[in-house]
Amino acid sequence: MGTIEARYNKWSIISDVIYLGVGDNATITLTIGPDPGRPVNATADVDVTSWVVNAGVGYDIAQANWGRFAVVGGARYLSAEIDGKFGLGGPFPIERSHSNDFWNGIIGFKGYITVGDKWFIPYHADIGTGDSDFTWQLFGGMGYRFGWGEIILGYRYLAFDQDDDSIVQDLEMSGPAMGAAFHF
Repeated sequence: MGTIEARYNKWSIISDVIYLGVGDNATITLTIGPDPGRPVNATADVDVTSWVVNAGVGYDIAQANWGRFAVVGGARYLSAEIDGKFGLGGPFPIERSHSNDFWNGIIGFKGYITVGDKWFIPYHADIGTGDSDFTWQLFGGMGYRFGWGEIILGYRYLAFDQDDDSIVQDLEMSGPAMGAAFHF
């Protein structure tokens, strides 16, 4: 996961990329036929690969000693691929692969609330639709400013709700996030 943001006066350009790669395999022994039966090894090997790219622009509506509040708009792209190999003890396993791409427009807001001289609370929320029925994202955390930039700890939740006939019907990604921001 990586994020980049460039700011000039009240305008900002925002982009982030998430890569997700998970997979697993399993083998179980099945007994086929009349008692005592013949043992057969059933195998399954499944890999899921996904990319999420967010890109947009922001405009500061308010900025003061208390913090910053900006509206954001842009696009969210989701690419999902599922590869599977299944076998029943024979030399020729069944292999299947399927992939889909989804584009969605998003709108939302982001910013921070100043808590002290160095501490702040960053936040981000957006919603969208397009190829997906609905997509949304929330982020909140705590940050500390240094002379060179910031350290941020937070929690991110990202979800997609797709059509029932889609390769990905519901996808949710969530978890803690840690990052550093460098000021130039």
